[in-house]
Amino acid sequence: MDLPLAWHTDLAVLRLNGATVDERPDHLVVRSPANPLHHWGNLVLVTDAERVDEPEHWLEVFERELPEARHRSIGLVADPRDPEAWQALDLELDRDDVLATTTPPAQTRVPQGYLFKQLADAIEWEQSTGLRIQEFAADDPHEAEFERRSTGTRREASATGEAAWFGAFFGDRLVAELGIVLCGDGVARYQSVVTAADHRRRGLAGHLLGVAADWAAEHGAHRWVIVADDGSDAARLYRARGFQPAGRGVRAGRKPPA
Repeated sequence: MDLPLAWHTDLAVLRLNGATVDERPDHLVVRSPANPLHHWGNLVLVTDAERVDEPEHWLEVFERELPEARHRSIGLVADPRDPEAWQALDLELDRDDVLATTTPPAQTRVPQGYLFKQLADAIEWEQSTGLRIQEFAADDPHEAEFERRSTGTRREASATGEAAWFGAFFGDRLVAELGIVLCGDGVARYQSVVTAADHRRRGLAGHLLGVAADWAAEHGAHRWVIVADDGSDAARLYRARGFQPAGRGVRAGRKPPA
């Protein structure tokens, strides 16, 4: 199935993390048994661009296929012509910048006082969980549990050699990290770029981009893909590092009730 780059790489990452993908004539049903809290790992993906303006139908499909889910996550391969029809069903439309390059971003200067390495042992992975909870889920137990479960799938993916996570350490403390996943056909997709609030604007993420790119190149990658929020500072940073627009990702979602 020919999918936009965002969804092609998303599905590759999800499959590596143990997701199942059931193909239907005009949509896919994705389930992540190891992490049912992953909103965008348990979704319906509309693959027919001519049917992206049928929100009521797709909401019914989601509820039938994933009856236990408290969230609602519907991926779209094209922008709907009538966004308000989705919003009327309390489904928020989000769009991502999908950026790609065939020239791997070079490693920038190593910031003084930091050590960069691939995450390997249990203590480093535990710190990875703590960093993401601190930055993304400090006040949300649901999201915190999602991050804990995500660490397990990431460790398993790394053990296969199809993915790797790299961190910046200040002393013994992990203060920045990102992952990269081999998606087949020479494509590598970055994952989960995060830096602790008190260590930002020091070039850590920029250096990690290059470290991970070199790892992926050694494993056969010749195209690098990264996704960021539409119009965000992160998207502008990646463009400055040589990434170019490669489409957009479109999602319609609703978080679980509090």
